[in-house]
Amino acid sequence: MKTKEIVGIEDLKFNKDNLVPVVVQDFVTERVLMTAYANKEAINKTLETGKGHFWSRSRRKLWMKGETSGNCLKVIQIRIDCDNDTVLYLVEPNGPTCHTGNISCFIKELQGSQSLRKKYDADIVSEITSYYEKAKIVRRRWVKDGSRKTYEFILNRITEHVPPPSPRTLSWIANEIDDSTSDEVDKVVVPEALGLPIGTLIAQMKGKPMAIVRKRPFGTDEYLLDKVEYSSGYEKGKYYIYGVKTGERILIVDDTISTGGTLISLINIFLKHDVKVVDVACIMEKEMYRGKQKVQQKFGIQVKTLVKVRKNGKKMYCTLGR
Repeated sequence: MKTKEIVGIEDLKFNKDNLVPVVVQDFVTERVLMTAYANKEAINKTLETGKGHFWSRSRRKLWMKGETSGNCLKVIQIRIDCDNDTVLYLVEPNGPTCHTGNISCFIKELQGSQSLRKKYDADIVSEITSYYEKAKIVRRRWVKDGSRKTYEFILNRITEHVPPPSPRTLSWIANEIDDSTSDEVDKVVVPEALGLPIGTLIAQMKGKPMAIVRKRPFGTDEYLLDKVEYSSGYEKGKYYIYGVKTGERILIVDDTISTGGTLISLINIFLKHDVKVVDVACIMEKEMYRGKQKVQQKFGIQVKTLVKVRKNGKKMYCTLGR
């Protein structure tokens, strides 16, 4: 968001108690963390120290967020709304913001509002379903083994971006995966594939680094965990795992699971290095190849898929995976 104008504290419209509401938002994840009130002294103290200060209406005193818990707010930017009567702190939090231990104070939902989300979900699901049902099938030579001759590649808007999907669809998918997977991870790991945009969004939402499993070496082993041969239905090659360390906890995000060959190879090598695979999420599951079942049977890890695609004759059918 671009700022259009610079205003001074004297331009703020304080209420009859000489206060303005302050919204606090995480600069990286863009998650709204809390709201409070501030007077001129609190805002000046925030500018002076770089840490979020507010005015407590119940205790009638100035206070700094984290002064007892240590979970301070490093303020990166202060923005003012168009009417000059509301303040926004963009921050980098040092730990959970809410006194309950949650990242954000906004952890409840208003009764009756679920229907609003359900209507929106239905709209997005209809859009995603149309993407897959209108997708083209590109046949490629089967290279995994001798069990079949061709692999059916689904050229679709979600995982291949041909043509590009709507931004709201990508945001909805990323939110669904973020909500269904653990936040207690050190990294989000994404194979170098066409699902990278979703992986980037999820890493931002979780506020975690994203490590990319590459299909080519960089000429240095400084950040290389290991390399592994993989074989999907239509492709064989070698993966180079950069940026993941022994003992870390990871979330794997992939665009598609079909035969399960890529995930099985990766999970095997991660377990070899004592890397804990906390969650695995894939945007699309091709039910006819049964890769999801193979991964779950081998490792006992539930693969969370958002969209299930199956083919009946020449027609594609799509259902929501959750």
